[in-house]
Amino acid sequence: MIDKIVVFDIWGDYGYFRRGYTTTSTLSYPFPSRTTLAGIVSGILGYERNSYYEIFKPSNSAFALEIMKPIKKMRMNLNLIDTKTGFLLSDNKGQRTQLPAEFLKDVKYRIYLWLKDNVVRDDFFTLLSEHKSIYTPYLGISECLANVNLVGGAYFVPIKNYVKGKDFRINSVVPREKAKIKIEPGKKYGMTKSPAFITPERVVQSFQEFYYEENGQDIVIVEGECYSVGDSNVIFF
Repeated sequence: MIDKIVVFDIWGDYGYFRRGYTTTSTLSYPFPSRTTLAGIVSGILGYERNSYYEIFKPSNSAFALEIMKPIKKMRMNLNLIDTKTGFLLSDNKGQRTQLPAEFLKDVKYRIYLWLKDNVVRDDFFTLLSEHKSIYTPYLGISECLANVNLVGGAYFVPIKNYVKGKDFRINSVVPREKAKIKIEPGKKYGMTKSPAFITPERVVQSFQEFYYEENGQDIVIVEGECYSVGDSNVIFF
């Protein structure tokens, strides 16, 4: 049951959420995947890598994500180690490989978080309310530093809505399996598929597909389950 939730904004000059199709993929997801969101929250809390997967299991957590700024993309070169001569700097004598990568520019998202563990939720809320974090938050890679801000100054209590046979406007991205959307003229829609849950061995267990509007406008659904949080309507995943 989704009861008390924490709402916060995260933004930065750049973001890079690499699509993991290959080890050298240069394309970015338009917004952080569920696994990335879990990593951001865990970094703020100071959890070690691979130590937090139980907290973010589907039965223990839920996220919703709202795109606050239009999705803008740009190309930038990444300096990578030339692994043909070795994986250590001492092996390859400073040789580098430059790889053009797709970055997101001027990104901002609003994140809605529910956690079953009230202690973890309260610790996270306290850190955000004091504008503190244990590890520095970033958007995809450590070079893309992020700022984080608590929204509302208190917990939100969402109100569940069941939509059937009528138009209902959603402010968040829409998980494909949770709602039927209505296409409106003048909007720029997209769909993406990203990792949802991974094991401690970092093996992806499942993926999720999302509809989104590239300029951050709302999406109309005609069927599905959503929640009203303040002035916004969102769908958790």
